Amino acid sequence: MEIRGIAYGLPSRRVGNEELISELVERNRCRLSSKELRSLEEKMTYYLKMSGTMWRYHRAEGEKAVDIAVRTGDELIRKTGVSRDEVDLLIYTGVGRGWLEPAMGNLFLSLLGLRNATCFDILDACASWIRSLMVAKSFLDNGTYRNILVLNSEFNFREYADFEINRVEELGSKFSAYTIGEAATAVLLSSSLDDPEFYFSVRTWGEKHELCKIPLPNFDQYSRNGEGGSHKPLRFYAESERLMHFAVRKLAEHYLRDQKLRAYSPEIIFGHAASELSTTTWLNLVHLNHDLAYRTHARFGNTVSASVPLGMAMAEEEGRLKRGLKALVVVGSAGVSTACATFTY
Repeated sequence: MEIRGIAYGLPSRRVGNEELISELVERNRCRLSSKELRSLEEKMTYYLKMSGTMWRYHRAEGEKAVDIAVRTGDELIRKTGVSRDEVDLLIYTGVGRGWLEPAMGNLFLSLLGLRNATCFDILDACASWIRSLMVAKSFLDNGTYRNILVLNSEFNFREYADFEINRVEELGSKFSAYTIGEAATAVLLSSSLDDPEFYFSVRTWGEKHELCKIPLPNFDQYSRNGEGGSHKPLRFYAESERLMHFAVRKLAEHYLRDQKLRAYSPEIIFGHAASELSTTTWLNLVHLNHDLAYRTHARFGNTVSASVPLGMAMAEEEGRLKRGLKALVVVGSAGVSTACATFTY
């Protein structure tokens, strides 16, 4: 399998921390006292400083997720020179979506004019993209398909962020949503005689699923610990501190216990950019050179499953990622899952 090309698309509105904090305070003036509002502002400022979040891109009025995603897919096709009729499979991946069924892939297969392709979705929180590469490699290796387009459309901010704060203490479980940035990415994967030896390794601790959720209306039917009554449907919740501590520690253990990963000498590292702090902590734990890491969180926020391909596309655009470079990808995801991959670009 080879990565023939990567493209990305961003919405036009660049949002800084001050603007976001101001909106949060204004929208809760009717609920909180002046003292509580000051405390809310101070906590938000502190949390954002700790996470390293500075900017994120959100849709401006009139911008639609579908348009940005289609432009990104079109740009990938133009960039790689592949014929639309040569694409055999479209995998739509990630959290961002307009419906649960049918597969979102059907929409983009149609709009991109992929007449000879079939499609399906893969959803595994922020690990969705790396899971999609694993599935794609299996199809390409056994000859089922020859050209696979992996597309995501992570436009999740306004739809899932909860701005209603009744007690300042609630901010802890709602804060992660305010770090979310929006982006679309498209990647073309093709079969290759000169296989650059992709290696994947994934671990999961399913018992930690409660640390991060976007509940559906029937959430209580799948909850055994009473959490169903405390979460609003279709709102993003995360026990950020507990999730980050657990995921980063497990990701470090995962990497250090895998002899093949430890023996690999990457020339560039891409991680799921949940925060700048999580990236720094992980690099310290595994004793890797910080200069190898290509960072995106401060500039783009947490772009969910788009984090790694966005980073790769930006690094290629800036000349940091070149053909023949040895890459390491590391992802800590809700679930909790940790995933690593190595390959030559």
